[in-house]
Amino acid sequence: MKLIQKIKDKKQRLIRFLFGSFSATALMFTFQACYGMPKNPVPPNEDAVILGTIIDMETGQPVLGLSVTIPELGVEVTTDSAGVFGAVVDGVEHPNQVQLLVNDVDGTENGLYETIDTNFTYDELLTPFDLQVRPHHGK
Repeated sequence: MKLIQKIKDKKQRLIRFLFGSFSATALMFTFQACYGMPKNPVPPNEDAVILGTIIDMETGQPVLGLSVTIPELGVEVTTDSAGVFGAVVDGVEHPNQVQLLVNDVDGTENGLYETIDTNFTYDELLTPFDLQVRPHHGK
């Protein structure tokens, strides 16, 4: 009789252990789903990728041929036919705040657009983002 009781006790402890482990794991996954993974910013002096899209504010269409400059990081690129621009920043010291300039460099080829001059934190640049640009109607 005692042997059967010992087996039942071990079985019950095993079930409690498995249930407790499962509950802790489920709690961790729930936390991650609600709050996301902690952001791991790129350490200073390591390469980073900057990726964004420029969209016409009125039509919602991507804009080709706009120059995107981030002087503090030495970035100067042009948007492609999908309005996308990207750059790899090679191991420079990362400033906390950077200026992003968008200029229309192709003239009237795809319409004229107003200049954007805005600031981002360095960490904001590491997540792909969209910028809307206003067409210049020339008054």
